[in-house]
Amino acid sequence: MAVLAPTLPAPAAATTRSRRIGWLLAVGLLDSFGMTLGWTVFSLLVLQAGGLAVVGVCNAAMLVGVAASAPASGWLSRRLDGRRLLRLTAAVEASLRVASFALLLAGAPLPALLAVIVVMYASGLTGYAAMRAEVSAVSRPERAGATMTLFVVAVSAVEAAGVASAALLPGATGGAVLPVVVAVYGLSQLPTWLVAGGALVGKAQPPGRSDGRASVGLPLVAGGLVMLLGSGPALLAVGLVAALYGPRWVAVAAIAFTGGMLLAPAVIAALDRLRLPASVLWPAWGVGMVAGWTLAPFRLWGLLAAQVMAGLSIAAFEGSMDAHIAALARGQLTRNLAASEAVRALGSAAAVALLPVLVDAGQIDELATAAGGLLLAATAVALLVQLLRMAGLVNAGPILDWRGAPMRQDMNTEAQIKDWEQAIRRSRRHPRRRRAAAVLTLLLVGGGMFALGRQAARNGSAAPPVTALMIERGPVAPATTRPAPTTTRPPAARTLRLVTRNIRSEANPNRVYLAPGQVGVAQARRGQHPVFRARPGERLRIRVDNQDQLIHSFTFAPAKLNLDAWEGAVTARTFKAPKKPGTYQFYCRYRKVGMAGTLVVR
Repeated sequence: MAVLAPTLPAPAAATTRSRRIGWLLAVGLLDSFGMTLGWTVFSLLVLQAGGLAVVGVCNAAMLVGVAASAPASGWLSRRLDGRRLLRLTAAVEASLRVASFALLLAGAPLPALLAVIVVMYASGLTGYAAMRAEVSAVSRPERAGATMTLFVVAVSAVEAAGVASAALLPGATGGAVLPVVVAVYGLSQLPTWLVAGGALVGKAQPPGRSDGRASVGLPLVAGGLVMLLGSGPALLAVGLVAALYGPRWVAVAAIAFTGGMLLAPAVIAALDRLRLPASVLWPAWGVGMVAGWTLAPFRLWGLLAAQVMAGLSIAAFEGSMDAHIAALARGQLTRNLAASEAVRALGSAAAVALLPVLVDAGQIDELATAAGGLLLAATAVALLVQLLRMAGLVNAGPILDWRGAPMRQDMNTEAQIKDWEQAIRRSRRHPRRRRAAAVLTLLLVGGGMFALGRQAARNGSAAPPVTALMIERGPVAPATTRPAPTTTRPPAARTLRLVTRNIRSEANPNRVYLAPGQVGVAQARRGQHPVFRARPGERLRIRVDNQDQLIHSFTFAPAKLNLDAWEGAVTARTFKAPKKPGTYQFYCRYRKVGMAGTLVVR
C-alpha cells in the first residue's frame, strides 16, 4: 500500500505520530473487546441450542471468513484508500454482528447463519489488516517491529478479557442482559469509523509479475498442516471447557490461554539463539498446541496447563511462520503475509469442523494423543536430518540452503554462484500453474470442510436444529439414533439424551430427569423415570442438558462413570453398556431422591 505521509516539522511529526498510535491502539482494544464479548455469548447460545458440533461448524465458518479476508484485502486495497476501506469494513461488520444474533434467535436455517458468519469475519479481518497497515504507516521505521508487537499483544490480552466477561456476566445468554451484549457487539465498530478519518494509507499498487510467491508455497502448506493437526482443541475451547467443567471455567481457561500468549515473545527470543530451522520448530509448536489436552478431560489443572501451552505455542508458531514468510517475500510482503494468515485459518477451520465429527468432549485426549504423536514424529525426523546436516553426513544442496538464508559468504567461485542462481530460477518456474493449484486446493479443502460440518450438524450432538424455541428452554426435539455404519470402523456410539430440570418452583422444587420423546414434564409429574435399552457391551454416549440452576450428574456405577453437568451447560461422555444382561440404575449423586433412571441391557 502507498502511504500518504504528511509533511510536518520533526517535533510536530513525532507528537502527531505518538497521538495517532495511541488512538489506533485504543480503537483496536475497544473493537476487540466488543468482538470477543459478543462472539463468546453467541457461541454459548449455539452450544445450548445445538451442542458442540454446531459450535464447531460456526467456528469453521468464522475461520473460512478469516481465510477469505486475504484475497478480499488484496482486491479492496487496490481500489480503496485506508479511510474508505476502514469505514466500509466497519459498517459491514457492525451490521452483520447484529444480524447474526437476530438470525440465531429467530431460528434461521443453519446455512444462512454460516453465510453471515463467513462474510462478517472476512470483512472484520480485512478491516484488521487495514488497521495494522495504519499502525505500520505511522510507526517510526526503527520502532516498527516493537510497535506492531505491542499492538498485537494488547489486542490478544483484551480479547481474553472479552471472553472472561462474557463467561462471568450473569444472564448473558438470556433476559435483559442479552440486548446490551448485542448492542456492544455492534457499536464497538463505531470508534473504527471515527479513527478512519485520519488514515494515512493510500491505495495499493498492482502486484508485479515477479513477486516470489512460488518460493513460499511449501512453507504455506506446512503451516496449514500444523494448524490442522494442532489447533482444533484450543480453538474450540469455549465449547469443550463448558462441556467438561461448566461455563464458569470458560473465563479461567481464556485467561490461561492469554497468559501463554504473553510468554511467547520471551520464549521465541530464547529459541532464536539456537537457530533451529522451521522444519524442526513448526511441528514442535504443533506438539505444544495439543500436548496438554491429553490431560484436560481428567483434571482441571490439566485443562489450564493445556490452555497455557496452546496459547504459547499458537502465538509462537504464528510469529515464527510470519517471520519465515517475510524473509522469503521479495516486494510482496503484505500479500504473502495475508496468504500466511489465510492458510493457517483454513487449517484451523478444517480442524474445528473435523474435531466434533471424530470425538466428543470426553474423548478429546484420544485425538490429542494421535495428533501430538504425528507432530512429534515429524519433529524428530526433522531434527535428525538437521543433526546429520551439521555432521556433514547429508548434503542439503543449494535449493534447501537458499530458502532459509541469503547467499552464503563462502560461495566464491563463479560455478557456485551460477548453481545458486539456477536453483532460484527453477523454483520460480510455472508460477501460474502453482497459483491455480493452490486456489483449487483451497476450494477443495473448504468444500470438504463444510460438507463434514453439515453432516456433523445432522448426525452429531447437534441433532436438534438451532431455534429460538430451544434457547428459551421450550420443548426439546425428539431423540434420534444414528444409522448403522457401513464401513469397517467400530460402530458409532448411540446417543442417550437426558434433560435435568426443576418442574416446579424454587420454593417447592421437584428436580427430575426428562428424556426427549419418552419422559416429558407431564410424565415426570406422575413419577415416571427414563428407561433406556442397550445391547451388552454397546458403545453409548450420554448427553445431559442441565436446564436447572443447580449442578447435577449422571452417575452410572457399572461403567464407573460420574459425569457432572453444570448449570446451564450441555455435557456428554461416551461409555460402554455392561456386558452382562440385566437392569441397571443411574442417578444424580447430588439429588438422589427422585432423580434416577434405568438402563436395561438385553
